[in-house]
Amino acid sequence: MCCRPPASPQTAPGDPLVERLKQFIGASPLRRNIGMTLGRQLLAAFAQFLLVVLIARELGPEGNGFYAMAILIPTMLANFLNLGVGPATVYYVSRGDFNVNQAVAGNLRLALFVATTGVVCTLPVLLLWGAEIFPGIPHALLYLGLASFPLTLLLAYLNTILQGLEDFKAFNLTVLLPPYVNLAGVVIALYFLPFGVAGAMVAYISGQLVGLVAVFRLLSRKRSTQQSVDQATPLSNYARRTLGYGWKAHLSNILAFVNYRADIFLVNLFLTPAATGIYVIAVQIAEKLWMLSQAASTVLLPRLSAMHQSPQARLALSNKGFLVVSAITAVASVAVAIALWWLISPVFGEEYAAALPAFMWLLPGIFAGAGARIYSNCIAAAGKPEWNMYSSIGVVTINVIGNILLVPEYGIVGAAWATSVAYFFNAVVKFYMVKLLPSAGSGSVS
Repeated sequence: MCCRPPASPQTAPGDPLVERLKQFIGASPLRRNIGMTLGRQLLAAFAQFLLVVLIARELGPEGNGFYAMAILIPTMLANFLNLGVGPATVYYVSRGDFNVNQAVAGNLRLALFVATTGVVCTLPVLLLWGAEIFPGIPHALLYLGLASFPLTLLLAYLNTILQGLEDFKAFNLTVLLPPYVNLAGVVIALYFLPFGVAGAMVAYISGQLVGLVAVFRLLSRKRSTQQSVDQATPLSNYARRTLGYGWKAHLSNILAFVNYRADIFLVNLFLTPAATGIYVIAVQIAEKLWMLSQAASTVLLPRLSAMHQSPQARLALSNKGFLVVSAITAVASVAVAIALWWLISPVFGEEYAAALPAFMWLLPGIFAGAGARIYSNCIAAAGKPEWNMYSSIGVVTINVIGNILLVPEYGIVGAAWATSVAYFFNAVVKFYMVKLLPSAGSGSVS
């Protein structure tokens, strides 16, 4: 805490707020946690890249489309039914409102209820209307996707406790294990056993299970160091506070997920599974450029939430993060575009060359979305997650309408156009929203 960066020209050098901000910006734990999380993102991206290449080459565009749509089931359910428990856990644990024992007990009970409800409600839908909702996708793959949903949900509920504690060494481990276990399982399924897409789905489930075992072990060590008093917090009280904050973040996350995946769903609806498989390659590579913004957001959310007494410092740190993340993402986008120009056909195969134009048109939106993510966390940390929801409503509307209008005529390039326009709208709205946050007084807006 001894670093002393130059004082802001807009604030008096002796202002205690400046000193507080210097501590937060210059603190080595913050830089170390972001670096550690970015390293984890890079390692996970490497595993996921190999996973994408293996599935794309071994299963072909159609098989890749099958896999993408089957994975959409658990990710879609986890996003639609998580009730914002994850963001609320980070918010309250980082502020010290809940201890580890309370968070673990409360999140386990909430996860059991939500997972059971999700499976019971989704299974009849797949049985009755699966062929209409997911045309051309084998039903068995959809059921495997549904089976992985409880694991995905529980893992998301529990590892956010580690994030709220700012124990990023443990948190990153629980996030890094699943993709590598998944990769090992896919290698076995595709090269040693003739299991095809179904084997790849079993590998995905195995990765989630291993990650869940790891987070249980890590949390059990932390629980043993805490007093057992208040562990049995009444579910009604815990749920009231958690869901009271979480539903606002939840609706925003639902809309954000729809925004991120509406193009894939509509490409499959208007075109073919093969076209979906090609477009998914463009999307997956483009979204890897969000690694820095995701790493920074993961670390900054609990830190910004803990700064509820210093709203001006919180805003200044968010602005710094916005500028740094946007600049680095822009440079990385140019580098990846140049590399992909030469490598897409040799790496993925000639049939995936059509993914390159879609990738290029996704880049402007990726750049805009990187900075917007930092501001989204600033807004959530200020206790105003519903503001993110308001922005997301407009973003989803633009994206869905754009895809409906453009995909039938322009194919996957039209989907990329619509998506980039939606991301740019989101960035502009978030830029103005952070200026409206409380900047004086105690800063407690929850």
